[in-house]
Amino acid sequence: MPPRPVIEPLSFSHRRIVFIGSLLIFLTAVPLLVFYAMGYRFDFSSELRNIHAVGGMYVSAEVEDIAIYVDDEPVENMRVFQNAAYVQNLEAGLHQLHVQGEEVHTWVKVLPVYAHFVTEAASFNMPQTPQMRLITPYETPDGVSVVDVNATATFAFASSTSAWYATTTKATTSFSINTEYVFVADLIASSTAEYEALQALAAEATTERFRFGQPTSTQAVATTSATTTKRFRDVELSEIGGEVVATWRGEADQIPYYYCVLYSGPAATALGYGSHVMADLALELGTTTDLMDKTLYDTRLCRNSIRVDRIGQSVQYFNFLPNSEHHVVMQLQDGVYVVEIDDRSWQNVQLLYPGDYLEMIVENGSIYIKDGEYIFEVLTETI
Repeated sequence: MPPRPVIEPLSFSHRRIVFIGSLLIFLTAVPLLVFYAMGYRFDFSSELRNIHAVGGMYVSAEVEDIAIYVDDEPVENMRVFQNAAYVQNLEAGLHQLHVQGEEVHTWVKVLPVYAHFVTEAASFNMPQTPQMRLITPYETPDGVSVVDVNATATFAFASSTSAWYATTTKATTSFSINTEYVFVADLIASSTAEYEALQALAAEATTERFRFGQPTSTQAVATTSATTTKRFRDVELSEIGGEVVATWRGEADQIPYYYCVLYSGPAATALGYGSHVMADLALELGTTTDLMDKTLYDTRLCRNSIRVDRIGQSVQYFNFLPNSEHHVVMQLQDGVYVVEIDDRSWQNVQLLYPGDYLEMIVENGSIYIKDGEYIFEVLTETI
């Protein structure tokens, strides 16, 4: 029977060598990993082989099957369980983001990246073709909406989630009343007073077309009292002098990132985020001269209010986009739009449903629009 193998322990000298070697690797790797986590990179491509600082971007999206681009280069490392991407090793300076997909509007924004910091952004992409669910006064015994035979041509520009029964007869004895139609029609009728108040203000308004560059953008508007107010979570939407203003009402340490900037002086802040942002900071936190204080540089400064872009049209109705405190749905003169509150660089405005003389209301997480004699729910996702 062969002898059993015996494993001898390492000698003291060998153990000492292993310990010292492991300690040296640890002491060498830890500073390198710390420097890497802090945003320092060794530039192998440069002739000087120098160390430089970089930043990053975290971009999230609400739509599936979209593509994210930074400076026109596609982002490959998309998160598996989230429609988001973390882009590392970006040089300090302005970088263009755009998020696009099939049958949805493209979202574009230019944002600054600072060394050692991660810039956050969240895109939204509304359907290019209006998505709707028709709600009619009558329905068949099977629950199919009953419409005039010409209705299909009326809504040829939209996509519908439901079938409808086309008829030319005025007889309704074979159909039942659609209780949802009665409910929604009553909701829209109940908002008449709000419509009339907003339209009266719009008729009296003599303000110039909305321009981001105006130095008195949000704060000048906020000097008057609000006539119409909506609130969702910790954000309040107010109609003030024909403008819609979003105001943070929650705790200061919970304020969304886009209300804030990494302040780097008046000129650099205006260049990176927009002159309208710098104007709001100066009006809310002090004069431009005060903000030139060197002790404020590289400091996170936040505003409490942001004006929502109405693209030069009068606002006939506004509310939060269902289940979002970051976006506003607005009925303007030529249609219903979705606008992001984030005004860094600019606010993306995307058309949800076109049309004149519309009536609308947001209720229980749904957007209802009355276009002529028809009422329908407008969806924010492609079908």
